[in-house]
Amino acid sequence: MAVTVLLAIAGALLGALAWGRFWPWPAHDPVLALITVQSPVASELLRWGYAASWILTPYFLALLSATVGGLLVEKRARKASAASLPLWPQTEEPQIVVGETHRRTQPGPSQQPGWLVVQRRGLYAGTAVFGAVGSGKTSCCMYPFARQVLGWHSDDPELRPGGLVLEVKGDFCHQVREILREHGRADDYLELSLNGDWCYNPLECDLDPYSLAYQIASLLNQLFGKGKEPFWQQAYTNLVKFVILLFRVCDGYVTLQDVYRTTLDDESLRRKIDAARERLDFFSEVRLGLEQYKLHEPTLPDRSWEYDEKTGEWFVRGDPELVQVLQERKIKFEQKEPEPADSAQRQLQTVVTWYRHDWSQLDERLRSSITEGVSVFLSLFDQPDVADVFCPPQSVYGEPRPHRGRWALPPVAEALEEGKVLALNLPVGANPALGRAIGVMLKQDFQRSVLGRIPRMASEPQRPWRDVAFICDEYQHFATVGESDPGGDEKFFSLSRQARLVALVATQSISSLRSALPGESWRTLLQTFRTRIFLTLSDESSCKLASEACGQVERFKEQYSISESSQSGVGLLSGRAGGGKGTFGVTKSYSLRREPVFQPSAFAELRNAQAIVAAYDGRNPLPPTYCYLKPWYLPVELGYFQAAKEGKL
Repeated sequence: MAVTVLLAIAGALLGALAWGRFWPWPAHDPVLALITVQSPVASELLRWGYAASWILTPYFLALLSATVGGLLVEKRARKASAASLPLWPQTEEPQIVVGETHRRTQPGPSQQPGWLVVQRRGLYAGTAVFGAVGSGKTSCCMYPFARQVLGWHSDDPELRPGGLVLEVKGDFCHQVREILREHGRADDYLELSLNGDWCYNPLECDLDPYSLAYQIASLLNQLFGKGKEPFWQQAYTNLVKFVILLFRVCDGYVTLQDVYRTTLDDESLRRKIDAARERLDFFSEVRLGLEQYKLHEPTLPDRSWEYDEKTGEWFVRGDPELVQVLQERKIKFEQKEPEPADSAQRQLQTVVTWYRHDWSQLDERLRSSITEGVSVFLSLFDQPDVADVFCPPQSVYGEPRPHRGRWALPPVAEALEEGKVLALNLPVGANPALGRAIGVMLKQDFQRSVLGRIPRMASEPQRPWRDVAFICDEYQHFATVGESDPGGDEKFFSLSRQARLVALVATQSISSLRSALPGESWRTLLQTFRTRIFLTLSDESSCKLASEACGQVERFKEQYSISESSQSGVGLLSGRAGGGKGTFGVTKSYSLRREPVFQPSAFAELRNAQAIVAAYDGRNPLPPTYCYLKPWYLPVELGYFQAAKEGKL
């Protein structure tokens, strides 16, 4: 401002000099001479006005020129500074660079752009990306973020991150493979697919049968909806639990195909119980009273009957064939179970008790309903191509040899500690139910493995522990909540920070996550992600929720009030009524009001690769700000506005 005034004063001095030297007052002009004779005062006013015009006109012209020139220079400098980004942040501590920042609450370039960086401590608190179709959440967030996370300590086998990648389209896994190859980690990529080199049995884990059955029943509710009557979930859980326990006691191994085929046929279930009895030599005794024995002795099956003098009964080993014959001939007998000698026999005894006193006592139609409710899900695993991958034989785990060209996937806990990256490539377009079911079961296996790290990390605090990543695109297809149950993503993410988990999930909108989860559980799940990245949102509900998530701010708002008053009167000459004196006033006032930092409309007006980010640095929440993302296919040194001008976005 001072420079502009000095330039204006210099212009005025030059104008005064030019007036006095080159264009003085034309006193000999006839018209001016006549004015001087007629009115000397008017002549003096004209003379001083002429002098003032030579001084003031250059002054104002110079002032205007300096002001306009300064604005043009400032605008050009602003454009130049907006296009010039600082160097890409590089530190030894792992981090994620979200994008470039300019003005915090207003879109557009600034003179001092910067970078929005989330440190590792903040990433442990979870990151969620929300964006409508075509907003760039995959190309501008998931790909760049995965590249940065999987590149941490890539040259150190002891520290490079392991993780799990879930997606529904089938192309994200290929990008992860390329990312690992670029960082020299091609051998760390393990892809699970129908055409891959690995097979995976979700039931081959250290969970007890009840937990596995409860997990399957909960998955049924997630896939097909939860009824108001809790009996059905309890019945599903009970049936699957005892079938899994029966196979583990008998064979030491079970698959979902085994569970399906056994629950589908009651005769198959009974034969499996008999096979377990035979293997464990756990047969009951069949006892006949003395009268029954004498009455039916000629027709009794040929067995080594023995007489018990203490009770006065005849007894023999109660094999299934004998029991069936006695039942068909309506011979009264008593079946007495032996005392179990070891843990396996005790477990088998619980299965036999359930089958005899619970399952067999149910009405046949009720048993069919329970079986149908379970088989509608388990039948997915009876297809040959699916069974080859997810129901492999026990030999692939017992011996180091493949089954149909596929090797057994290493236990998830071991794979993570070795820095392996597991990727599930089952596009939901081909088989939505199977893709979601396997994705949820693999995710739950991953969650158990991650939470299992916490006590080990506490017992070995001096050991360098690697980070673990959970990367999920289209997260609404795999989200599960426990509500009143002990499991659920909301409980896992609230505990996973201590296990050094970096969670990166992306979904189309808050509404899509809301529609995939029951009740208000989506709110509990959403609060576990401390860093939230909002790209373009296309539905009103998501825009409103995003605006509320970014908080409010106090601002001064202008208020205007207009007042008018008048007095009526009667004209003295005309005698007519008319307006008298009146007043008119305008009042301007200011008041402090709370309003959203970002209005809901701001989220709907975001362009491609633009976002509003509410980040968390691990200690304090960062203020929500406009952020301009860096697509994976563009160099990071290319500014957003320059890329948009060149049509590269």
